[in-house]
Amino acid sequence: MPRCANKGCQKEFEEANNEEGSCSYHPGGPVFHEGLKSWSCCNEVNKPVLEFDQFMALPTCTKGKHSSKPSEPAKEAPKPAESSSGPTEISADGVETYGFSKLSTDPSSSSSSSNAPAQAVAPTASAPAPATKIEEEEQDDPSVSVTEGTGCKRTGCIHKYVDEEQSRGEGKCRYHPQGAIFHEGSKGYLCCKRRVLEFDEFLKIEGCKEGKHLFVGSKKDEKKEEKIDCRLDHYQTPLQVHVSAFAKGADKEKSIVKFEQQQLHLDLFLPANKRVTKTISLYGPINPENSTFRILGTKVDIVLQKPSAISWPLLELPPPGTELPPGYALTFGVSGRTGTVGGKEIVLSPEELARRG
Repeated sequence: MPRCANKGCQKEFEEANNEEGSCSYHPGGPVFHEGLKSWSCCNEVNKPVLEFDQFMALPTCTKGKHSSKPSEPAKEAPKPAESSSGPTEISADGVETYGFSKLSTDPSSSSSSSNAPAQAVAPTASAPAPATKIEEEEQDDPSVSVTEGTGCKRTGCIHKYVDEEQSRGEGKCRYHPQGAIFHEGSKGYLCCKRRVLEFDEFLKIEGCKEGKHLFVGSKKDEKKEEKIDCRLDHYQTPLQVHVSAFAKGADKEKSIVKFEQQQLHLDLFLPANKRVTKTISLYGPINPENSTFRILGTKVDIVLQKPSAISWPLLELPPPGTELPPGYALTFGVSGRTGTVGGKEIVLSPEELARRG
């Protein structure tokens, strides 16, 4: 049976039973702006959210018929930063994949920059990277029953539970073990290399890891302390990274935030016997003695002090073997007649120029 290509549906359907109202979908396109994610067709009803999983769970807003052909993608407003990237690569099937051309290193291009000097960029390769702690992935407790039709919780998997044999026995799950990443128009996952421009193509990126489906997760003992994760959000200035750890009701007396040269340790005690223990390998080094934190009612505000004006394309250092597109090393400064506003050429640090050859 064909699978519906309407955004938010993705269900299999029979053409003979494809009646009006059988499909629930989003006619508009996704909108990503400053970390917030929403749909253009219903962003007044379904308010923008921060997490990608929350975005994918937003209820659809339109009824209609299933369609095996994708609708015309909504045109997004051009972003100034995207003018700095090179041409995209177009595969044989017409799919655009995010690419970069070699940037000009002509020293004359920086001579007309504004009086404000461009900030330095990515950390040099000589900085030692801390060891990344590999956490064991959650698995289903086989003693917990699953309701038929329950969807797999793993990112990128659309399988729904049928029975023990098909879904837990022989069933194989193809999924993405790491989260989605969006940067200057490109879309992909941290765990695999492919980057695309269109959101419809992003949804089609096949999982890069194979394992067992996750329907209910591991069995929890309510008498024991429950270890949970917390959502992190961040933004940066040239000399600081501001991090918000969303841990509501953290105990100010017992909770600990510890800074190291390139690691951030969280040990947060929450209500209902829950606890967040998290070690973050930071993308770049910090000054631990100048970094600060505040425990508030709904979150923990953290300010990481950089030793110099460098840009972090990510908060966390990617696992070994993860490759980021070259554009992720580009940061604050551009040159041109009007300086950083409307500038044409990106200013790179000497280290980045040397690395690009």
